[in-house]
Amino acid sequence: MKTLMIRPVTLAARLLPVSVAALSLLITCRATATSSVGSKITKVETGLTARVHVKGQPFARWTLRERMAYYHVPALSLAVINHGSLEWARVYGTREVERPDRADRRTRFQAASVSKVITALATLRLVQIKRLELRDDVNQRLRNWKLPNSSGRAVTVGELLSHMAGINWPAGESALPPVDPLPSLLQRLNGEPPASNKPVRVDGIPGSGFRYSNGGYLILGQLISDVTGTPFSQAATTLVLRPLHMAHSTFDVLKPDEAPKDVALGHTADGVLETGEWRVVGAPEGGLWTTASDLAHAAIAVQHAFRGVDTNFLSASLAQQMLTKQNDQWGLGVQLQGSGDKLAFRHDGSTPGYKAVLFAYANRGQGAVILTNGDRGGELADELLYSIAAAYDWPDFRVMEKAIVEISPEALKQYVGKYEMAPGAYASISMENGKLYGQVRGRDRTELFPESETQFFMIEGPTVVFEKDSGGHVAGLVFDGSFHAKRVP
Repeated sequence: MKTLMIRPVTLAARLLPVSVAALSLLITCRATATSSVGSKITKVETGLTARVHVKGQPFARWTLRERMAYYHVPALSLAVINHGSLEWARVYGTREVERPDRADRRTRFQAASVSKVITALATLRLVQIKRLELRDDVNQRLRNWKLPNSSGRAVTVGELLSHMAGINWPAGESALPPVDPLPSLLQRLNGEPPASNKPVRVDGIPGSGFRYSNGGYLILGQLISDVTGTPFSQAATTLVLRPLHMAHSTFDVLKPDEAPKDVALGHTADGVLETGEWRVVGAPEGGLWTTASDLAHAAIAVQHAFRGVDTNFLSASLAQQMLTKQNDQWGLGVQLQGSGDKLAFRHDGSTPGYKAVLFAYANRGQGAVILTNGDRGGELADELLYSIAAAYDWPDFRVMEKAIVEISPEALKQYVGKYEMAPGAYASISMENGKLYGQVRGRDRTELFPESETQFFMIEGPTVVFEKDSGGHVAGLVFDGSFHAKRVP
């Protein structure tokens, strides 16, 4: 009897040190992980920098708060993805300039064109449940509206998703003051009042090339509504927002006098509150109100499906098609870059008062979502991506170091002038104290550093190459390798 009474005590005595050690190890690991994440957050918040470092000059670094003030961005919502999950999320600043009402993780921002990622996922979900196919002729599936198409070639669902359908923009204002009456989706498709845009039409050859088009996503919104028999906003909630637990996201129209209080108000480039507080943007192509954390859930779902980790929301084959180039840059609803371990998908968004970025790697389980309520939030987001990349050792967004060459002031004078970037949009090149500067409307004047006699760079990253005519006179410039501007006499 004594032996039987002693053995459990002896066993407990043997197990107790092991349990304490295991518990101690678990606590230590958690504390170390928390400390590691905290260290990265600090690096992100204090490591903002320009894309280019000028060799021989001090390396500038700024805090996130400093750059928010510099770019007149009152609030910023940030979510960072690591190891295939949401590692941390923070919100900075206030919902409205010079007001004490702070933004938090429930505060909704306009996602602008990042909304197209959710519209694309809603479409792919319908493909997954066999309600649509990517090769379907959209006019065969539309019920309440038909796409005018005189091209002689059908437009497919896949072509709409990848901006390959030859659809017009369409021209006209898509961000409207939040006053009644607001146009319906059908009125916008038809270009009928109170819509201010032109009708959505095929004005190219479907499948012949890439052309970014809001009109194509208006069509997808109507297609989703027709196939499900419900309004687009409701269908998107059922297909995407609810399954991904995006509880603080909606495609519903929000008006200032009716909206909930958890909304970040839009601001101009000068940090002034937008007239009417914000604009109303068409739902399928840009009308999502959301948080960075919610959008991170969507990015993670794509990552998991692509790698076959979790295919409940989206199959691996559809996720892989989504992240396969259909043209030089775009997959199905997202822009693509890199390959293999560096394959990444992204979408940027811009509407008056708001700028947004979603960026994620397909295989690395890393990424970030940045939402801002200021017109210069895109510039801020660029610097923040470089800070995140440095903290998390991303293969992209690496700071470049460039050397400058000496060019005489006399040689620089030939570039001074006005250049037309687009109808009514100009870039000005000026000179001061022997240095060349460039400026476009709404942006700060930026110094142009010479790499050669005709090629210059900015610390923000873009290059400017001046072009000369046969007589050796400066006739135009190329901005960032793709935007051509003609010199105005």
